[in-house]
Amino acid sequence: MKQRMSIITFLVLTIMVGYQSQTQAESPKRQDPDNTFIVWGPSGLELDEYIIETFQARHPDLEIVVTDQGWDEALRLNLENAIRMGRPPDVVIGENYFRTFAAEGELLPLDDILAKYADDIVPATYAGAVYEGSVYAIPLFTGVFAFERNCSVIESAGLDCDEPPQYWDELLAEAAAITEAGGGDYFGYTLQGPGGTAVGSAFRIAVFQAQLDALPCADDACTIPKFDNPNAIPVYEFLREIATYTPPGLMDNTNEGQVYEALFRGISAYQIAGSWHVGWAADAGCDTCRYSPIPIPREGHSASLLVGNVLYGAPSHAPHPELAKEWIELLISVEVQERVFLQLGRLPVRRSVLSNIRETVDAATATFIDELLYNEDLTILPQWANNPRETWAIYNDLLIAVLKTDRPIPEIMAEAQAAIDALE
Repeated sequence: MKQRMSIITFLVLTIMVGYQSQTQAESPKRQDPDNTFIVWGPSGLELDEYIIETFQARHPDLEIVVTDQGWDEALRLNLENAIRMGRPPDVVIGENYFRTFAAEGELLPLDDILAKYADDIVPATYAGAVYEGSVYAIPLFTGVFAFERNCSVIESAGLDCDEPPQYWDELLAEAAAITEAGGGDYFGYTLQGPGGTAVGSAFRIAVFQAQLDALPCADDACTIPKFDNPNAIPVYEFLREIATYTPPGLMDNTNEGQVYEALFRGISAYQIAGSWHVGWAADAGCDTCRYSPIPIPREGHSASLLVGNVLYGAPSHAPHPELAKEWIELLISVEVQERVFLQLGRLPVRRSVLSNIRETVDAATATFIDELLYNEDLTILPQWANNPRETWAIYNDLLIAVLKTDRPIPEIMAEAQAAIDALE
């Protein structure tokens, strides 16, 4: 039976809750007389209910409290405050901040859990939680990018939608032809501009950078910015050209939903899409939307980026560390991983489960599953170790200059790196 992911589910799920796996005959010894077990994340979703019921059956005397403490910066600040006050939760959700707390000694290492499943878990899904060789968070579900096209637009321009572009130069040629044929009614490509926080734009641009090993980083973990990386020059040149085939005004629109719905409405032909786009396109009535791998530069290689990658960690000074680890291990049990897709429409992180569900899904969803299973270069968005807000702001200015001016790209990059150096 074909499964589709709804965009509504995706929006709800950017703040989910996680849990853990092995059935044990006896409850672990309590580290604290308080029987309240606190998990930060929302409750009420169908998968939450299953995990809570499973864990409660193992520990009937435990009071399980699941609470929503926000997401991203709000969640990080709340965790900082809870740690400072000596009352951290037993388990905490997150995506991009685990390395910071691990470096401060505020998270339990989870290598013993990962070791049991490492051969079956997509490595990139926990890469953002690795610090000095240890892993400090375990993933529940993930997402990835692929390439989306609206065949109605492409065929209106006289092109063959069954043969999507495989290389950058082919994409540029098709985007130009579609834009010319559209005469102002439709265009070749959706390029999200770097307005607002720049994260949506940066995510997709990072895919093109990864294809040329040109991420703006000075270290393998991508925590130190290097905005003058010469390998990135062809990426920015490509972006400048593809931007000319984007619908007028779209790059200035900071509403990400409106930006990508342009393709569903027949205004744009091609765009980079997250795995939730399959359900989103269906809900929007785009029955001519199809999916394929992202075009690559001829001198580059295939790459993609994880997005909506949700993990759970255990604060080291919480009262129930062993229970926390048991809860987290439940996240990657087969029982929970199968429900991740069936009940949430999200992509699980275990290869075996991905392989099994691939046999039951539509071709669109299979495209994204194949990215997770077979793409050898899956990466994550940089996690700047120092001055992250200021660093992203500088990068945002770099992208604006690349896309909105005709200044020499090396000059723009050097200026951005000088701004980074001035922060130190």
